[in-house]
Amino acid sequence: MDTNYKDLRLKEYNEFISVVERLGFMTLSNNCIGFPNLENMTEEDQWHTELPFDPWRWRVNIEKDKKAAYGKLFDKKPGYISLEWYPKFFAARRKRRSFMDMYEDGLMSIYAKQIYELFNEDSILAVHEIKAMAGFTKELNSKYESAMIELQMGMFITVNGAKQKISAKGEPYGWPSTAYSKVETWAKEIVILSDNINPDDAKKEILLRIEEIVPDAQQKKVNRFLGI
Repeated sequence: MDTNYKDLRLKEYNEFISVVERLGFMTLSNNCIGFPNLENMTEEDQWHTELPFDPWRWRVNIEKDKKAAYGKLFDKKPGYISLEWYPKFFAARRKRRSFMDMYEDGLMSIYAKQIYELFNEDSILAVHEIKAMAGFTKELNSKYESAMIELQMGMFITVNGAKQKISAKGEPYGWPSTAYSKVETWAKEIVILSDNINPDDAKKEILLRIEEIVPDAQQKKVNRFLGI
């Protein structure tokens, strides 16, 4: 790839989709290895305008339109993975292990288990629903945040739209709340593709792409960035 992504300036949503698909994955903002990110490809005055060229809207639309996954996917921070590359990340991170496999190996916390067990095959749960159902009080908010990152980085749950809060009177109020589902619920057909991908081969391919884009990235930081 010979594109200088540092010089790109995105003005349209479709341009953003094209870049994500060409790269395979990218982050929302600056990251520890200097990988291309949306913040650096846009102008500051584009953000939070609620207009079509607002990148804050794009992060929602790209997931809703099933053009890429969105969530805390890189170094515990938000990013995107294209549909082509998603099975590779799924294979590399999950290594054909179930949630309980990883939990029993001490790789997932009890708080992550509490949250994961809320989801069945069809569940799409908003932040406020998850906290209420799992009993996360304000005092436990940091535990909730850490557990949600574990589940997203481990590719067990993913952002899946948003839900409106409903009052006791049955009336909507406030801003819509980010919703999540199991990865299999969001894109079962894509996940199935990962069954035929060797986890080690997938990891090598991901590392090669990073080397192509950021050849001087330190391996220790790359490992932190990927979580694999």
